[in-house]
Amino acid sequence: MRRTFVTLSISVLTFSLVGCADMRHRAGVDFARNVAWPQPFRGADSLSVVAPFEVMRDNGWRENNTLGTTLFSTENALSEAGAIKVQWIVTQAPQNHRIVYVKSGTTELETSARIESVQLAVSQIIPSGPLPQILVTDIEPATSSGAYQTLVHRALIKTTPTPRLSKFSGINAPSQQTVAPNAANAN
Repeated sequence: MRRTFVTLSISVLTFSLVGCADMRHRAGVDFARNVAWPQPFRGADSLSVVAPFEVMRDNGWRENNTLGTTLFSTENALSEAGAIKVQWIVTQAPQNHRIVYVKSGTTELETSARIESVQLAVSQIIPSGPLPQILVTDIEPATSSGAYQTLVHRALIKTTPTPRLSKFSGINAPSQQTVAPNAANAN
């Protein structure tokens, strides 16, 4: 019985010393974290703030570089406006955003005809070397007709007031001040 008691007490003492060392280690780690706060978390916080803007930027480039349905003819050939847009994407867009997105057609055959038309236009612009990616998307870019845009532009011009300069009354003459009606009647 005595032997069992001694063995049991030694094992409890050993476990408590190991447990104390582990507890002291965890307390030291917690203290170091509290002293260093907020520095270790700034990087993750910065990334969480910037990440949505990067997604928005990439979505904006995708919308800008998408060739919508209006830029293809009824035979799914690239229109003149579409060819100009492809030329801009391939030559003027920033290097990491030179990806051409093609709006998918209603059938696989229509989509493949559109992609082939875009590949032909790209190969005419860049005859040798690496070609930009051409990807299919289901998102139609926001567009409006030229007639609508003309109406909006003409309405803006009609409502713009004609420019007027204030009257010049001399080099050192103070500008005339307007007096509020209640202030004039106060005397």
